[in-house]
Amino acid sequence: RIADPAFGSLPLSDPRFGRRIDGALRGPLSRIVASAETISGQFEGPIRADYARYAADIAHAARHLLGLIDDLADLQSIERPGFHAAREPVDLADVARRAVGLLMMKAEEKQIRIDGPALGEQAPAMGEFRRVLQVLINLIGNAIRYSPEGSMIWIRCEAQDGTARITVADQGQGLSADQQAVVFEKFERLGRTDSGGSGLGLYIARRLARAMDGDLTVDSAPGQGARFTLSLPTS
Repeated sequence: RIADPAFGSLPLSDPRFGRRIDGALRGPLSRIVASAETISGQFEGPIRADYARYAADIAHAARHLLGLIDDLADLQSIERPGFHAAREPVDLADVARRAVGLLMMKAEEKQIRIDGPALGEQAPAMGEFRRVLQVLINLIGNAIRYSPEGSMIWIRCEAQDGTARITVADQGQGLSADQQAVVFEKFERLGRTDSGGSGLGLYIARRLARAMDGDLTVDSAPGQGARFTLSLPTS
């Protein structure tokens, strides 16, 4: 329990605790990001180059913390008894194109080309639009993060036997059998020590896929990249 004027006396499992801590942290962190980006962008006038780099580092760290808050909020939601996702018609190809659009700048920074579903291609499924988008942003974002510069990412859709599938494949270093066995576990970061994530993204993504009566799987081998596949029912 947390006994504090801002939070009251609430157990950590209480949804109200999550909402209050989210509100208490998100505002200050957003202001830190905005102020640090203003400094690093030198919008108020030129400053020393090393100071601009320090400010950029501050903005990056604050954005990382905001992402962690998002992950913890999602974690609390999906582990709440009775959690379920909405069931509505979604087009996996359309959602993938939207996710690529949101992440294109990050891909271009590493000169990574994304070969996604063609305009007009459709892949009907049943799920919750915002949750499917969340899963695909996580998968494509991971593929960008762990792919070498100048590489390719492929996104492919297919449907068979009442199941629609969308696969995100990269040319990264791949995963061993042992790594694949734990990659969807909570807080698992496969021994990485960089600040690229919380280790919750894939755990949350699989929980969301299963809440939509689907699944999230991985197929990989060391040196051969990784292929993550989201499966959802078509009806």
